[in-house]
Amino acid sequence: MYSLLLIVTLHFLLIYYIIIPIINYFRDPKGLRKYPNLTFVSGISDLPLIYYSHKGIRSRVLFEAHKKHPVLRIGPNKLSYAEPVAIKDIYGHGTKCTKDVFYSALSGSHYHLADVVDKEDHARKRKVLSNPYAIKNLEGSEYKVADMTQRIIKAFDERCTSPLPKGRNPDPQDLTIDYRMWTNLYTIAAIANIGLSEDIRFLDQGNDIISSEAKDGTVKKVHFRDCLYANASATSTLVWTYDWYEALVRVSKLVSSTYRQKWKLAEDWDGIVNNRATTRWKRYEKGEKLDDFFSALMEDKAGAPNNLNGEKL
Repeated sequence: MYSLLLIVTLHFLLIYYIIIPIINYFRDPKGLRKYPNLTFVSGISDLPLIYYSHKGIRSRVLFEAHKKHPVLRIGPNKLSYAEPVAIKDIYGHGTKCTKDVFYSALSGSHYHLADVVDKEDHARKRKVLSNPYAIKNLEGSEYKVADMTQRIIKAFDERCTSPLPKGRNPDPQDLTIDYRMWTNLYTIAAIANIGLSEDIRFLDQGNDIISSEAKDGTVKKVHFRDCLYANASATSTLVWTYDWYEALVRVSKLVSSTYRQKWKLAEDWDGIVNNRATTRWKRYEKGEKLDDFFSALMEDKAGAPNNLNGEKL
């Protein structure tokens, strides 16, 4: 019984993932065979993109390949363009192009402005967001940026050494500062304050430790950047084979300790977002009037409510 089930499963996988893609390649229903392939299997599989993404060389490989060909077939249903003239046709107003399945594959329970595929829904969300991005609201956030700027300058000043006595060499540790880390902390803290009126105090702490809240309400402390980077790395590597994505996520958790850790951190990333949203929502329910993006989202320019619930936010 189990042997028969295994044989049937293997035959199904062979037909669905190998034979059918090969048949479709030669049938060429979308007329893509005329474009040069990124690799010899790019016409039948997206696996090369996953491999290059895993190695961290996808952009470089595409850059080098585009030196020879302005248009490349990088997957069974994917083309990559290197000519700027294609930008208007793909992204311009009135284009017939729609967003790739890439966006819906990575979307959550509700679409946001960046991953919504439906054009009418995109227009509606864009209209809602026009209020937070109005010049008046942006100018009102300048004092928050100024505050964060003062904090990062203070942090740098505190890490400067006093003038050394003549003939004394400085401690090597005092000669280096992780500028990237500090500017990351600055950016994240500023966005949190502008968007949610939350002072996450990264620049005062000198680290990115923050609360992550699971769906069951459990709260723990995690590192913001570790969670963000792990989530981005795991999803951007495995997403390219859209039909296989969910299966690849499950397999990667089973066979790879590296990806298992990345997905764990990705769950903590979801918890960070959840905690930020629930914290700000509670303040809103209490009637706090705050000057931030959240408030601008909840009401339009005339002060009428946009009727957004917690899940949509």
